[in-house]
Amino acid sequence: MVLFDSHIHIGQFRDLYSTPQDVFDFLTKVGVDRFAVSSTTTCEGDYAKVVGELKYMQKLAGNRMVPVLWLLPQVLYDGTIERMINSGINWQCLKIHSQLHPEFWKTEEAQADIVSVAKEMKLPLLIHTGEWDGCYPEHFENTIADNPEVLFILAHSRPVEQAIDVMRHCPNAWVDCAFTPPVCVSKMIKCGFADRIMFGTDYPLHNVFYAGENMEDLYHKIVEEIKGSMSEAEWELVSHKNFERLFGKI
Repeated sequence: MVLFDSHIHIGQFRDLYSTPQDVFDFLTKVGVDRFAVSSTTTCEGDYAKVVGELKYMQKLAGNRMVPVLWLLPQVLYDGTIERMINSGINWQCLKIHSQLHPEFWKTEEAQADIVSVAKEMKLPLLIHTGEWDGCYPEHFENTIADNPEVLFILAHSRPVEQAIDVMRHCPNAWVDCAFTPPVCVSKMIKCGFADRIMFGTDYPLHNVFYAGENMEDLYHKIVEEIKGSMSEAEWELVSHKNFERLFGKI
């Protein structure tokens, strides 16, 4: 089985520090062939450390890795983004986390500014979504609709009804299924969006939320539950073909 994970992290998350080596070894063990990765160390604003972590992962994984540039609000204006662009990392996706800065990312100005960066860098934009004010997919629908040349990925695809509505209205809207209940994935599949869903897990955050569980068993359980929500042909798209369409083949 070919398996790509579109939502992976390295770095500091609460009391957990996941090194590139830790995450790379785990993904290799559970059979992940390629993955998109950003650093949770970003939340500390330590971009020098973020660059170091991602460069180390790049040494380990080569082109199996798709580096994702996670941007905090201030980075748009303090000159850090230029340093990140020139860091030597071949960024292939941008990311914002609306739950961390909901009032900022809800504004039209902030959305216009991040979309301008996505256009300049010619990269897709991953947006954290969830069931909190400021994270709802509907907060971004107008921006997505007004910028058809940019591909947007609604991370977590939640609330799923809103994610479905945005995908219905905006052909440039995709989702990932990191921490998405299989029943919600099934709803999106039944609506005909198998060609715009990417498998993802948010690993290694499970070490915090499911402390004490066997992580390999949990990962395989997630794969099997998501796979079981669709046909084999649909799983081919979700597990790796959509990822390849977006980020290219090795």
